[in-house]
Amino acid sequence: MKTYYAHPISLYGSKQELRDIATIESLGMTPRNPNTDDDQAGYKEYGMDHFFGVIGECEALAFRSFFDGSISSGVSKEIKHAQSLGLPVFELPSLISRKHLSPEETRAILSELGTY
Repeated sequence: MKTYYAHPISLYGSKQELRDIATIESLGMTPRNPNTDDDQAGYKEYGMDHFFGVIGECEALAFRSFFDGSISSGVSKEIKHAQSLGLPVFELPSLISRKHLSPEETRAILSELGTY
């Protein structure tokens, strides 16, 4: 399944980009990364319409938000376009290794929520 990888340009060429591509591949999908010279030339000539055309050739869209959970303007437009085409859209996990809590941290959060 060809999957468009929507991510902020600030992540182009980064280790996070490599990890995300590996994650998409591990799910049995073929990532379509817009971080190519051809895609950048297409963007300069046609703007976001270039990427909308690329998304239309895919069967799903995976996206990466910023570390705080916010979604860049460009990625947001790509998500909305994929949704308008009826494509499945999913968010790549963010810093999953930092989300694992110790038993003590878990109890503290549950206590704050009033469920422990």
